[in-house]
Amino acid sequence: MFYLLHGQDIYRSKEKLNELVAHFKTKVSDLGFFRIEGENFSEAEFKELLKGKTLFEKKYVVVCERVLENKEASNFILDNSDDLAKTDNMFLFLEEEVDEKILEEFKKSAYKIQEYKPLDGIKLKAWFATKKIPANIASEIIKKSGSDLWRASKEIEKYALGELTAKQETVAEYNPFAICDAFAEKNKVKAWIIYQQALKWGIPAKEVFFKILWQIKNILLVKKLAGAGVADIAKESGLKPFVAGKAIKAAKNFSEEELINYSYEMLKIYHEERRGESELPIEFEKLLISS
Repeated sequence: MFYLLHGQDIYRSKEKLNELVAHFKTKVSDLGFFRIEGENFSEAEFKELLKGKTLFEKKYVVVCERVLENKEASNFILDNSDDLAKTDNMFLFLEEEVDEKILEEFKKSAYKIQEYKPLDGIKLKAWFATKKIPANIASEIIKKSGSDLWRASKEIEKYALGELTAKQETVAEYNPFAICDAFAEKNKVKAWIIYQQALKWGIPAKEVFFKILWQIKNILLVKKLAGAGVADIAKESGLKPFVAGKAIKAAKNFSEEELINYSYEMLKIYHEERRGESELPIEFEKLLISS
């Protein structure tokens, strides 16, 4: 049998997935656990798990994360949906968006389907009420986070650690581009210090993160144009002359391969936090130190 947990509120669906896994681990003895992700899906492996037999001849739980985003995987799973419904083992699917056709097919045979839509209004306030924090603190966090429960949960953690007050003030002198300049200069100590100051001032780590991602994209763009022999880079890039000028200067400090690797690592950090696999503030700090 199988569950499908899906929806844009990946925080709550991931929370439910962890709850189910914990339940099976504590309530059912002698279970095996497997994890499959869409990017490394194997038909042979899935079919073997579907057969219900392993080397140790015991039942098991298979966690499938973002597998249905893989078109070949989703087609294969649909073709085997009857076997998926009949197997004695438990398959847990976690998805953000599910194609309507797949959803309709799953409704015919799934043990249970739960959709998690972003919370708002009364439902959002009710979620905060379960966190047992003062109403004024909850209101401040809602203003900053909206329906983004990942961000809200981090703010609640900060409050629990005594780092958040009901009225935070951002230092007027904070310059959001200072860390971009430090990164462009490859001055990792300066970049790290500015990042720590930004956090102390109440600037969300994600805000600083996207500033650096913006900088990397700009530098990579002008690097590619320069490599192609483009004369008027500012005009061709669509960047404002001042921004283009700084990016051209910074491009001298990086190879194109370095910039591509940074882009990959930044996107990896973002998506891993979205999946609940890591914490962006920590992984971003590691990247700054290693840059």
